[in-house]
Amino acid sequence: MLFRNLQSSTSLELVRYADIDQFRVSERYARAESVPLRSGQFSVLRASLALPASTLSLVRTFPRIIKGYDFAGRLVIVVPMDEIGSTRVNGKDVGRSLIVFKGDANCTVYEPEARIVAILSIKRDELAENWLALDDGHLLLRLPELALDRLRMHVRGILETAAAHPEAIRAEGAPETIETALFSAFQEAMSAGHVDRSNARSRYKTIVDQIERVVTSNQTTNIYCDTLAKEIGISARTMQNAVHAVCGTSPLRYSQLNRLWAVRRQLRNGTPGLTIKASAYAHGFWHMGDFSKLYHDMIGELPSQTLANARRLLA
Repeated sequence: MLFRNLQSSTSLELVRYADIDQFRVSERYARAESVPLRSGQFSVLRASLALPASTLSLVRTFPRIIKGYDFAGRLVIVVPMDEIGSTRVNGKDVGRSLIVFKGDANCTVYEPEARIVAILSIKRDELAENWLALDDGHLLLRLPELALDRLRMHVRGILETAAAHPEAIRAEGAPETIETALFSAFQEAMSAGHVDRSNARSRYKTIVDQIERVVTSNQTTNIYCDTLAKEIGISARTMQNAVHAVCGTSPLRYSQLNRLWAVRRQLRNGTPGLTIKASAYAHGFWHMGDFSKLYHDMIGELPSQTLANARRLLA
């Protein structure tokens, strides 16, 4: 519904991403990578308003796991603009909280449903003193319902004005005034909230990072086997609980997701001489029939189609 009131203008950039590859280019500034959780129609939109010291965006997302996040000193605040509460950050339920990222956050975000979020990204040099004092990382800030509603209305009003009346945004002195009011609205809302400091699952994120390092160094490792759990120094059950809490799925499924998308990335390069079998074997898929089915179910096309499309683009 929010995007129905927005249109591209001289003040508001509206981008529709055609596929995951185009979207991933937009993630590079944050050193993050999205791993889609299922195939299907890709419908991601981003509306962005550039202000003197910040950028205000509205994004319609897709079901995914996001890994990474290093904002190089920027402060990034994510505001839920819908009522979907299934997202987790490092295994912690987000609910209706603001997510505040600063600098190198090293987060794993599990987002099982498409969402609409507003994102305020502020340059480090322009941060207020209390924001600058925040440690690198992330925090969840739970706001009273009224404070969240007011903040949402303020964000919507700015974006809708940028779409319908771009000249009002571009008028002399207007960008600075709008930005000052926007920062004040965020400061007021955030001062009314409280930080969720529960850390019952904090160890799970560390375990998932350890699993990632082991699997990355040996793509053929079976993430579900007792050997991997022993190498990390945990029980198989603890490994199962950690991956499910942080990534929303089993260790086996998470391993398959990462390895399937790694194969796709390799096939998309269209390297001369590369074969599907060689790529599949290199990523731990030993049965080509099972691999092709898994690939099609997850990616939405056969591996042969991915490779053919890549080589056609390179021709």
